[in-house]
Amino acid sequence: MQTGPLLDEAYVNNGQVLHVFRNFPLDFHPYAMPAALAAYCAGQQAPAWFWGMYDWIFATQDTWASAQDTASRFRTQALALGANGAKYDACLTDAASAAAIQRDLQTGAQMGVSGTPAFFADDWFLSGAQPITEFAKVIDKALQGIHPPPTPTPLPPNVAPYDTDPARPGRTYDGSPTLGAADARLVLISFEDFKCGYCAQHVREVEPTLRSKYVDAGQLRLVFKFFPIYAPKTAVAGLCAADQGKFWDFHDLLFGKQAEWNEGDNAALINYAKSLGLDEARFSQCLQDAPGQAQVESDYALGQQVGVRGTPYFLLLDIQAQTGTRIPGALPLEQFEQAIQDLLNPPTPTPAP
Repeated sequence: MQTGPLLDEAYVNNGQVLHVFRNFPLDFHPYAMPAALAAYCAGQQAPAWFWGMYDWIFATQDTWASAQDTASRFRTQALALGANGAKYDACLTDAASAAAIQRDLQTGAQMGVSGTPAFFADDWFLSGAQPITEFAKVIDKALQGIHPPPTPTPLPPNVAPYDTDPARPGRTYDGSPTLGAADARLVLISFEDFKCGYCAQHVREVEPTLRSKYVDAGQLRLVFKFFPIYAPKTAVAGLCAADQGKFWDFHDLLFGKQAEWNEGDNAALINYAKSLGLDEARFSQCLQDAPGQAQVESDYALGQQVGVRGTPYFLLLDIQAQTGTRIPGALPLEQFEQAIQDLLNPPTPTPAP
């Protein structure tokens, strides 16, 4: 009701974007499938009638969702648009109609959709009811032919995006900075912002022990994901440091001196890079070209998909057992260690008597 008309005006009506609708009726909404079938069956008679049902269903959602005669209301509206009643009724009961909607569901699930609304601008994914500005970001990139990272040929068999990429030391297959043994049983994926105070607290109070006790021992590998609420430009700088093999040194320095630098202060970032021995000219050019911007945006989108709302946020994965747990926030070291031990030493089930 709010963003759709703006998208039509900015992109669809002028021929830049083709809007394609796919069904994804969630099974816990009792009228989701009947509504999908109603619009589908009207559209089978004329595409314009699908979009007429689409507009009406969303505009009157509060009315028909609480009605006793929902199916009748759908039918009345389809006929008001011009649909033939007998053909509409036959379509509703035809197993092929439900099968077509199920195919949409399966396709969406295969593409990573788990909730609605979900959008793809070519291969850019946008989750949720976002404002027009967020759509514009991905649509404009798609119109320029830019693809989101990673843009790999298919990953090798049995490889996950967060696995260490042997072709790029210190990076995962999806481009994230990583620290620790490639074959570590546990992986701690963190979503952080360089200007987040609680992130700095975690780096100061918890991370040193995790590194010395678990990372150095080969039990745990760290994977850093950018969720830059406050410092998106500094996140790009982090990837510039990663390109020269110094991400974790840069990471520690930024968090250690968090109160001394400001977002957008490239001079300070360049000085920090220089102090770590990075190639100053190369780092400066990287800041200007910002090749890591797409990576940062991809990380942010992933964080939104998995439910990150603030930083820091952690996913602790047991690669061996294919399980894991969430650790929301800058929790004390004891809770991280307990979560690690719970995965490394799961309780033995008590046999039934």
